[in-house]
Amino acid sequence: MTRPGATVSRRARLARRGRVLLAATGAVLLSGCSLLPVGEDPSTEPSDQATTTQAAPSEGTLLPEGTAAVEVTAGEIVQVSLPEGSLGVGDYWGVVSMGDPAIVEADVAIGEKVFGVEPASDSTQAPGSTQQFAVEIHGLAAGETTVRVLYCTRTREVEEDCDQSHGTLEAPVEPVEISVRVA
Repeated sequence: MTRPGATVSRRARLARRGRVLLAATGAVLLSGCSLLPVGEDPSTEPSDQATTTQAAPSEGTLLPEGTAAVEVTAGEIVQVSLPEGSLGVGDYWGVVSMGDPAIVEADVAIGEKVFGVEPASDSTQAPGSTQQFAVEIHGLAAGETTVRVLYCTRTREVEEDCDQSHGTLEAPVEPVEISVRVA
């Protein structure tokens, strides 16, 4: 025989468990939003609506993956291709050092920001698909320096010894070091 009030207590526990489960599910869904590129909002355009204008791909010099030395002039921008990755699973490349920042600026370009990559429409970009990555080097003043780029997963804070185990590339992924000469 059950105690009076035991049924009420059990119902309260079940209701509390349901609320906890709902809160945990919401937290997991919201954590996925942190994988969106910083400063970009998800598209609100309906996917069944045709896009009437298509932006042209960025133009400039895109050097092949594996390029170890670059020569640019002050004011010139070049990109060096990096292995493709998927922001949806947490792949990310980041510049960790630039030697002398008075000589060059460097950052990572992703997707349509990579020279020659066609902008994707909602109908052609499948969720979780890979994006092109490239390190963009902007010559500022004459001199020589080195740019070092690392691959990390599930973080936008790229630093030495970061986790590489949860991405689409097989760990360990060697750092990319590019010697830059600005004429």
